[in-house]
Amino acid sequence: MITDLADRDVDAGERIRMAAVLLFARQGYAATSIRDLGKAVNMTNAGIYHHVSSKEALLADLMRVAQRNLIDAAERMLHPHPRPLDRLALLISSLTAVHALSPMTTRVMDGELRSLTPGSAAHTEIITLRDAYEEHWKRAIADGVAEGTFRVADQKLTRLALMSMCTGTSEWYRPDGDSTLEQVCAEFVTIGLAAVRAPATAGAVATHDPSLLPDFPWEPPDARNDPRPAEARR
Repeated sequence: MITDLADRDVDAGERIRMAAVLLFARQGYAATSIRDLGKAVNMTNAGIYHHVSSKEALLADLMRVAQRNLIDAAERMLHPHPRPLDRLALLISSLTAVHALSPMTTRVMDGELRSLTPGSAAHTEIITLRDAYEEHWKRAIADGVAEGTFRVADQKLTRLALMSMCTGTSEWYRPDGDSTLEQVCAEFVTIGLAAVRAPATAGAVATHDPSLLPDFPWEPPDARNDPRPAEARR
């Protein structure tokens, strides 16, 4: 784990990527310059460009790795569970946990797609990866409706509402808050299954295994780097 972004004994590429997650999450991609990145890792602009071809290529790399890891983790988690009820519960709890545990990486993932050049290969690739992950949500809800377990008037709106609920934890969750992450995940699953009108008699639902959550290797570890205003962290 990188604890000092300016430590020259640590791989420069890793330090640059962690600094980029930190700065993009804290002040936004557009407001972050190569000079800002260089200052954070104690390198010159030329040194930064030795490791990345451009700021946009760096953003695309961060998003690509994060999206692929999210997809891979979801597929490992969902594979043993054929019931739509279990799959939806796992998607809700895992996406909630991911955003709570990696608020900076997920802020970049969720908010900076607009910063990639429209129509570029990177923009198209990230959209494809995002859609591949969301397909798991679409199938879980559609399968639940098809078998009569879920009653949903508009599947797309329901999916977007549930995903927004989960991703919102990156804006307010803090480990020392009033509720544990396990409690938040369990409550969100209850809310989500109520939203799709799942029957109370459906039985216990699967819970996510924390060891199967995706690895976001460049999430800054220091709580002082949390980009959320103090009043939003609860």
